[in-house]
Formats: sequence, structure tokens, C-alpha cells
Amino acid sequence: MVQHKLLKHKAAGHDGTLTDDDELLLFKPATTQELDFYKSVQERTFNNTRATDGDVPLYSWMPTFLGVLDEGLREVPESACAIRSEKDISDQTVNESSKCQRSKYIVLENLLHGFHKPNIMDVKLGKILHDENASNEKMSRLGQVSRTTTSGSLGFRICGMKIQYNKQAGELEPSHFEQSGDGYIFVNKNFGYSLKNQNIKDAFKMYFANDSLSPRRVWQLKHTFLQRLQLLYNTLLEEEVRMVSSSLLFVYEGDSDRWDALDDQDTLIRDSFLDSDEESEDDEEQDLQKTPLSSLSLIDFAHSKLVDGKGYDENVVDAVENMMELFQDLCS
Repeated sequence: MVQHKLLKHKAAGHDGTLTDDDELLLFKPATTQELDFYKSVQERTFNNTRATDGDVPLYSWMPTFLGVLDEGLREVPESACAIRSEKDISDQTVNESSKCQRSKYIVLENLLHGFHKPNIMDVKLGKILHDENASNEKMSRLGQVSRTTTSGSLGFRICGMKIQYNKQAGELEPSHFEQSGDGYIFVNKNFGYSLKNQNIKDAFKMYFANDSLSPRRVWQLKHTFLQRLQLLYNTLLEEEVRMVSSSLLFVYEGDSDRWDALDDQDTLIRDSFLDSDEESEDDEEQDLQKTPLSSLSLIDFAHSKLVDGKGYDENVVDAVENMMELFQDLCS
């Protein structure tokens, strides 16, 4: 029996996302299309069919896919700690393919593992929020959402945040947030719906306005995320995918002690979840060194697919381009 519990920190998304006792893995309710997308990207990665010189590959922006769990959470195909190579996971995924239809959870790395005080923000990408399989009612409803929010005007919308309380958050309307305990607040989707082009930058400023971090560290975070967006933009120009209603997950460390311990040294791209060093007697020390001070990841692929021969995803590329302009403004 796999021990599991509700994920503690979540900015948005559907209910039912779980983690294990060590908070190393994430168990997400599965859809066939999302599972197929993870497996397709994984297979293409192993075959190196889309290798590019200089650009960061798409899989580096995604959570590592580890397999599937059945509805009762009675088994894991293979312990993540026991996996030592990408080929192992590829073989495991193929062996599990006959169970995919009845499996209920996708097993992914937990992108928050190793952070002591994570501050997270979920930003949905694209002006078009539905795929061709959506019902007329859903197309109409999501079309209205796009027209009346920054999804339509900028191509992205803040879906939610889970952040340490800061002074700027004190100006939020009561209907836009909830107290979460431990010094955190949950900024809900109503806040994102209320934003306009004129004040969207203030929302990002609030996300970074951490009272525990010095102005220099906040400045570093903004510039680091701008660099990541530029790299991601280049990646997406080379990828023939369609990622409808996917999101960017922003994460940064709000514990100044970890910043001190790492001497403010961050990394642009997360290390591979599978690139583990020799077994360490001090797992906490290993997590401290392996986990960056911040990260940017693509998540949520329930409506995503590869479309070889059809070019890049203009819906997502335009969103990232507009977000780059916003961050250039934030950094000026």
C-alpha cells in the first residue's frame, strides 16, 4: 500500500492531487490524453528525434513522468528511488501501457520537493482555452472567460498563488484570498479574473514581494525568471505541439536560510529528477544542494498533443512573448 496524503502547497488546479509521505512524488488524477502526451514526449526524448543544438528540450520544462498508479493506490510500477536510468522508465512505461485505461493517477516528480518555504504561482497560457473536442457549452463558457480576462488580451491569466503573507498582499480584497496558516495565504482564481492589463504587473510584483528576502534577492529572482522565459520561448519555437490550457508554474524559495546556505546561487534549469548522486547519509543535505532557489515549469497537459509537421504553438508562444515583455518591465 502506497502511503499518500493531500499536497500541502498548491496554487490552482483540480482537487485530488496527492503526494507521498516524503513529498518526493506527486499523484495526479489521470486523463488518457495527458498520459499519452507525457509518454509521447518521453519516447521522443529517448529516441532523440527532436534534438536541437543550444535550445533547452521540452522535457526539461516538464515534471519527470514516472509511471501510473491504479485507482486504489495499491502499487507503484517501480520506486522512483530505485530508478537509475531513463531507459528503465521507458521500459516500465511500456510494460504498464495495458493498465493505462484503468489507472487513475499519473506519477510525477513533486516540483516542490526540497523547498523549505515555497512560494508558487500558476499562470494559465493561451487565449484559446478549449480544444476541438470541447462541447459547445464549454467553448462558449471558456470563450467568455478569455474575452473578459487577461487570457484574451495578453494570452495568459494568473489562476492562483500560494505565497507567504507580505505587505502588498494586505491590500487584496477579502474575496480574492484565504488564510492558509503557517504564514501563507491562498490567492484564488477570482483575483486572476479581476485583473486587467493595467494592473497585471502589480500582481506579479505582489508575488515577488517577500518580506523575508532582501531587495537584491527579489531583483535576482525577477531577472532569473526573465532569462528562463527567454529560454522557454526559444524551446517552444522549435516544438510542434499544441498545449491548450496548460500552465506555467513559478516557484521560489522564501526561506532566507536556504539562500544563505546556497550563497544565493540558483540554476536556470532544474536538474533531472533522475540524475541522483551516490547515496547520501544526509538526505536533507542532498536536497539542499540539488533543489534550486527557484524554478519555472510547464504543467497540466490534459489537452496537449504532439502535432508533427504543423509548426509551433502560436497560442502558447504569444503568451510567453507577452510575459517576457512584462518581466522586462519588472526588471527595468
